[in-house]
Amino acid sequence: MPSPSPLHITITTLHELPPSNINRDDTGAPKMTVFGATPRIAPSSQSQKRPVRLQLQDLFDDPAVRTRRLPELIGEQLVKEHGWDDAWTATRAGLLVILAAGFKGLKASTTGRGKTTRFTGETNTALFLVGNAPALLAAVAERHRDLLQAAGDKDLTAAAKKADDEGDPAEVKGVIGTISSTGRDEIRRIVNRSNKVISLFGRMLADDPGSRVDGAAQVAFGLGTHAADEQEDYYTAVDDITAQRQDQPGAGFLDVSLHTAGVLRRWASIDLNDLARNLTGSGMDIDDPHETALEVTAAFLRSFALTLPRAKRRTHPAEVGPDLVHISVRTDQPIDYAGAWSQPVTDSGQGWMGPSIDRYNSYVPKMNKIFGLTGLAAHGHVTTADAPLGNLGARHDGVDDLIAQIVGIARAEQATRRQDSL
Repeated sequence: MPSPSPLHITITTLHELPPSNINRDDTGAPKMTVFGATPRIAPSSQSQKRPVRLQLQDLFDDPAVRTRRLPELIGEQLVKEHGWDDAWTATRAGLLVILAAGFKGLKASTTGRGKTTRFTGETNTALFLVGNAPALLAAVAERHRDLLQAAGDKDLTAAAKKADDEGDPAEVKGVIGTISSTGRDEIRRIVNRSNKVISLFGRMLADDPGSRVDGAAQVAFGLGTHAADEQEDYYTAVDDITAQRQDQPGAGFLDVSLHTAGVLRRWASIDLNDLARNLTGSGMDIDDPHETALEVTAAFLRSFALTLPRAKRRTHPAEVGPDLVHISVRTDQPIDYAGAWSQPVTDSGQGWMGPSIDRYNSYVPKMNKIFGLTGLAAHGHVTTADAPLGNLGARHDGVDDLIAQIVGIARAEQATRRQDSL
């Protein structure tokens, strides 16, 4: 069967960041890049995806969890729901159950060396699972209760050696081999299950190709539209007792933190066909994966447009909405219009946002002409700008109205394709 014709929904937003540090590097400084030979604000794609993911999980009431501490979560279920009385025995049982599945590249995490080596109870890499996976895996462990409670760290050592050799855990004598030979397929099914969030963002489990879900969403690094510098915030804290007694000079505490400010462009795109395909293979009970894909996409677009990373939000909050949201539906491929700001915007005395929007409005039709207008099914925008933006499709009063129209057009496009295929 031929692959369905491409169908992409792409969103670009412009935000006016006040003094803030929404994504820090390893030194605590705002993440930056060089673009058009000038330094720019550049929060990572990961920092933008996580708050959106958490918001969508609450909206769908279908959580997923990314963690290296799955064995601990399984152990907590064994103690709470199945009456196990030793926390480490329960955690070790959870680790043995996970290792029995034989996921390539997945190992038990350790600390120390030689005779001081100890198992931490964590896996060497984070797993991304549907929220009820720990409870389901605990049920598997409970069926092997006597065997797992009699196990020791030597069983973990045997499993670790087999994992290092990339061998079959079912060939390991003792606990790990018994569980693997009887429950491997069930354990793998539980770990490999996905939901709407995992179908959207994707998952890669160590080096195991069978556990991979190629995400349907692309999220780009943020990009400042103009040159930006880190700014120092020299701050102090007053010692209240010293202030009362006036018996010592100086502040109780002082330090320097870094922040930046300016216009930030953000970009994301969803492949509706990939999302529908992921939902079909997720194991969820879904009547129409294409309609569900549209519902997930609508929720993603709204959350992405209105949700920024919230690092340092206590002292440098950036609780601002977008001054521009532009969403398009394309039947060929997504387009990122970041080149609009390759030459950095300059402040003409009226700030950066107005020139940033104008530059974008001028650049979009040039790039659309290169790619071809036949692939542009529809586009529209929301903006705080007073002047009309004639190159960005129809203007809407709010984000919800814009998203409803765009998703409606994508739905009609899907319906036409289905009718044509009959």
